[in-house]
Amino acid sequence: MGNLFENNKFEIEFNGLKVVVIEHTVRDQQIFRLVFDDNRAPLVITSAKTWAGEVWTSIPQGRQEEAEFFGKEISKLLKT
Repeated sequence: MGNLFENNKFEIEFNGLKVVVIEHTVRDQQIFRLVFDDNRAPLVITSAKTWAGEVWTSIPQGRQEEAEFFGKEISKLLKT
């Protein structure tokens, strides 16, 4: 079972928008909770590997465009 209480936290900035990213592991699934400084609702995202490559999705679904954008940026940061 994954650890729900220990997590990594970091901050990223996109075009003046500050986003706090909190990483969680739930049952071996890595998820990220994004908190925005522009008062929009927090966003929870996760990735999956498919035949087409890595895809990002929001939990619950409905904010797919944001999930894909911020997920790709998080991937870049984690690979450096």
